[in-house]
Amino acid sequence: MLRLAVLVAMLSFAVDASGSVLCAKPRRDGTFNGTVKVRDACTPREVQLAPGDVGFCCGVTTTVTVTTTCPSFTTTTLGIPDCGGTAPGCGGLCANARECVDDGTGACACVGAELPCGVVSVGGACGGTCPAGFGCALFSPTGPNGCPDVPRCGCIPGP
Repeated sequence: MLRLAVLVAMLSFAVDASGSVLCAKPRRDGTFNGTVKVRDACTPREVQLAPGDVGFCCGVTTTVTVTTTCPSFTTTTLGIPDCGGTAPGCGGLCANARECVDDGTGACACVGAELPCGVVSVGGACGGTCPAGFGCALFSPTGPNGCPDVPRCGCIPGP
């Protein structure tokens, strides 16, 4: 008895997966009489309409053109001096991508550890270490608006 009740409950929730269609009766000249009906299937005297036939979609194509003005970036000096100073106050950039450190005589020089990829000169040149198969280079990633972002140094896959 319980099994029969479960079976009846399951069958009562069965849904036709075919969906509804739009139907209309055509006139002799091929136009429609203006009455559109929603049915599971059209009757033999009706034809099935596509959504575009009744203006739900697809009838008008609109093209939108968006013009974006992208900023331009110019090469400028960074305002960071090249390696200099006297130990222990060494600082600045090193074109060989090394740390600016005391060279052992109290003077500052580009003799420290090799630095990861980054800006290595006042003019904005790139240099430094990257993983195998990559090279340190200047690039401008594309922003979400399609414009190039601020140029920067980064590890770029090699050829």
